[in-house]
Amino acid sequence: MIRFLLASLLLLVAGSAWAPTWADEIKVLAAVGYKPILNDLGPSYEKQSGHKVKIEYDSTSAIARRLAANEKFDLLITTQDTIEKLLGEKKVIDDSLTVLAKVGVGVATRLSDPWPNVGNMEVLRRTLLSAHAIAYASPSAGGAFYPQLFQRLGVLSDVQRKSVTVVGGLAAQRVASNQADVALALSSEIVSVPGVRFAGSIPPVLQSYIVYAAAMGLHAGNSDAVTGLMAWLSNVELDPLLRAKGMEMP
Repeated sequence: MIRFLLASLLLLVAGSAWAPTWADEIKVLAAVGYKPILNDLGPSYEKQSGHKVKIEYDSTSAIARRLAANEKFDLLITTQDTIEKLLGEKKVIDDSLTVLAKVGVGVATRLSDPWPNVGNMEVLRRTLLSAHAIAYASPSAGGAFYPQLFQRLGVLSDVQRKSVTVVGGLAAQRVASNQADVALALSSEIVSVPGVRFAGSIPPVLQSYIVYAAAMGLHAGNSDAVTGLMAWLSNVELDPLLRAKGMEMP
C-alpha cells in the first residue's frame, strides 16, 4: 500500500510546475520524531526532483539551541509551537509555515492479550486498572502528561502503585520485553516497536497532540526546490502513510 502511494505521488508531481531541470542540495533540519516519515518521503522526493535531500535529525530542544546559534538551513521540520516562536525572529520565512501532521498518545498491549477498545474512556480506565504493570515516560523525561491523564481518569493512585516509568528508550519496549503488559506513548513510537500491539489512540477528549510543521529558512538556497519538498510532504494523499506510522493529517 505504501509503495503504491509513493509511486502514485511520483506520477502526480512528475509534470508539476515545480519539478526542476537542475539539482540542488536541500539541507533539512528535522525533529527526530518525524524521522519515520522522512525516511520514506526524502528518498522519493530525491527520485522525483533530482535534488539531494540532506536531513539532520535532532531533538526539539537541541534544534532550538542550534537555531539560537544562527545555524543555516533550507527547511526546518519540528513542532508547530517551536516554529511559531521563531516568527518575526528572521530565521524562517514567516508565511511559509506549513502544518504537516499530528501525533497523539496511544496504548500498547501484548499480542497475546485481548484487544481493548481504548478509544472508549471506560474501557481505557478498566484496561489500566486491570493491568499488572504500566509503562510510560517518566515526568522527568517528557512524560508530565501521563499523571494528569491518570488523574482525569480517576486512577492515579492505582496506576502509581504499578508504574514502570521510563527514562531513555521507548515505553512500548517494556511491553515487548514483558516488563509491563500495557504502555502509553506517542502512537508513532508504539508502531515502531516490534512484538507489541498498537491497541489504538486514547479518546480525543483526553488527547495531547504534538503537531509537526515545516518552514523555509530565511536564507534557503533554492526556494523553488524547498517549496517543492514542502508540497511533497504536505500532500493530502499521504494520509495512509501517516496512519501507518502512527500519525494523522492535521
